[in-house]
Amino acid sequence: MSIRFSVATVLISLSTITTIGLLAAKPLVSTGAQKVTFNRDIAPIVFQYCSSCHRPGEAGPFPLLSYEDVKKHAHQIATVTKERIMPPWLPEPREFKFADERRLSDDQITLIQRWVEQGAIEGNIADLPPKPEFVEGWQLGKPDLIIQAEKPFALPASGGDTYWNFILRVPLDRTRWVKAVEIRPGDKRLVHHANILVDRTGMARSREQQPGAGFSGMEIRVESEVFDPDSHFLFWKPGTFPYMYPDGMALRLDKGTDLVLNTHLQPSGKPEMIQPSIGLYLTDKPATMRPMLLQIENDARLDIPAGTKDFLVTDDFTLPIGVDLLAIYPHSHY
Repeated sequence: MSIRFSVATVLISLSTITTIGLLAAKPLVSTGAQKVTFNRDIAPIVFQYCSSCHRPGEAGPFPLLSYEDVKKHAHQIATVTKERIMPPWLPEPREFKFADERRLSDDQITLIQRWVEQGAIEGNIADLPPKPEFVEGWQLGKPDLIIQAEKPFALPASGGDTYWNFILRVPLDRTRWVKAVEIRPGDKRLVHHANILVDRTGMARSREQQPGAGFSGMEIRVESEVFDPDSHFLFWKPGTFPYMYPDGMALRLDKGTDLVLNTHLQPSGKPEMIQPSIGLYLTDKPATMRPMLLQIENDARLDIPAGTKDFLVTDDFTLPIGVDLLAIYPHSHY
């Protein structure tokens, strides 16, 4: 049974609407009877779309930094790119492009297939582009403030997916404004995703059995006297780069504020210790604009008749003014 429904969390900024596009460099596509080679045709694709995650210390299970690396997994790469499992970019192609789109073109996918079919040839070393350079450690440079979870969480060797919440106490003596947050979730091989919720009341601490130990749970709510949609910006998943707030926006953190890091963890087959940290990048400029959270969902319609193979649920909302669309967060579960 397939279930199709439209559920989205949309973050918008109340200003004139704009469209943001990113033009990615396209690798040379070989034509005719010319043999496809790694150095000339495949390396530019791998270096742009794969190597950032497939390198030591990142989420990819094996490196993809050289011809030898890629040839070893050539058939697997051909399969997962053809099925669009990799790179992990889910939105369907439409007229408007996402600013951070990481989709392979049909030509690039065809090129990978041809390269594998022709024997995964290395080619002329003079055609090999420079290897990509990556920033090690904190991607935005040294943070103004680094906060680490007080106690590590012991992830069991086996079992189902685990959801664990770390409470990170922010050591501030006054109100500060944050321009960017970088999440280092621990061993990235074990983390499906992580996101931060702002706790201005300290209520999350009451769920800990011991101070600093954290608590379990997938769906958590943090009560607040102010509207905080910030957790939809403050997230990490494989392949993402830390998000810098646009001009005029910043996250307010007050004395006594906690940050709750909600992590989705997956066992590796052996016991693991997870102790994440986050970096805060501060600014002296208070926020003059704030994002608005628009949640579109129609869960009450999810009553699927027996035997139905295609079930569609939709919801819509017409905005009365022009806006900037900052992020879309579709989320669903079987």
